[in-house]
Parts: sequence; structure tokens; C-alpha cells
Amino acid sequence: MHVGKVENLNRDLERLPEEGEAFFLISMKQFNAITFVLKIAEEYYIEELYATTYSVSMRVIEALQELHNKGQIGKINLLVSDSMMNRNPKVCDSINSWAQNNSLITIIYTWNHSKFTLCKTDKAFYCIEGSGNWGDNACYEQYCFVNSKTVFEMRKELFTDCKVVFKIN
Repeated sequence: MHVGKVENLNRDLERLPEEGEAFFLISMKQFNAITFVLKIAEEYYIEELYATTYSVSMRVIEALQELHNKGQIGKINLLVSDSMMNRNPKVCDSINSWAQNNSLITIIYTWNHSKFTLCKTDKAFYCIEGSGNWGDNACYEQYCFVNSKTVFEMRKELFTDCKVVFKIN
């Protein structure tokens, strides 16, 4: 187990967690969970990505699309709060259009406030949990970054167990 304060994830996080290892981090400057995905994608192809969030920004969706189009991420599953459809219909329209035109993208809308990201690679099962959404976050957010197949599989169950309000793909 490791603890630390992070201002710049690329600079301050010297390596990814090894199997069974956990990093407990607090952000000292603004960044969000997509930053972890970018870090993982620098080293590994992400076969499957699962992410839950209360809100997501267009900037994050564009970053995911770029990673997917460059072949750095395969299947993408997003579970987003259904209130996003009213709070930010423009972003939802973009996400929905993307999913309708790409069978590797699945969007689930449900009553949600959880915030975790799961990245399966050929070597690891990364799980990022914390207070930060997939939008513009506050300076201080806490994150737990682990490499655990057990945690990955347990968190992944939410995608089949949740009460779906609206689903694309």
C-alpha cells in the first residue's frame, strides 16, 4: 500500500500498481479519472474500460474517442447518472450518437453517483475509485488506484446489476 499527494499524475505517479498493490492518492491540483486512463494507455492496450460517473464533460468524451480511434482502447462501457440527460443534453447526444454508430461502445443511464474506472489489459486489472467525476473536478479529490482482478470483477457487476433507465448498445 502506498499513499501520496499528486499535483501532476504523469510526473508524480512513477509507475502503475502491481498485482495486489493499492495507491491511495489525493489530488493537489485539478485533474480527473481520465488522466489515469491516459497513463495506463501509454503502457498497455486497454481491452475493456468500464467507468461510472455522475457527470462527464465533452472534453473527456473526445479524449476517449481519440484513444479508441487510435486503437489504445477496445470496448468502452459507460454508466452515467440519468440526470445528465437533463443537465447536459449536448454531451449526452454526443455520447449516444457515438454508441449508436460503434458496437464497441455501450452507454447506460441510471440513478448513479458512483465514480470508478476499470481498465482491463492483458497484464492487469486496474481499478480507480474516488470522489472525482469525469468532468471538471475540484482541486482536492481522493483516489484509490489498485491492480486487483477481484475488485475489478466486483465493481464490474454494477453494469449488469443496476436498474437501467436508458441503454444504448
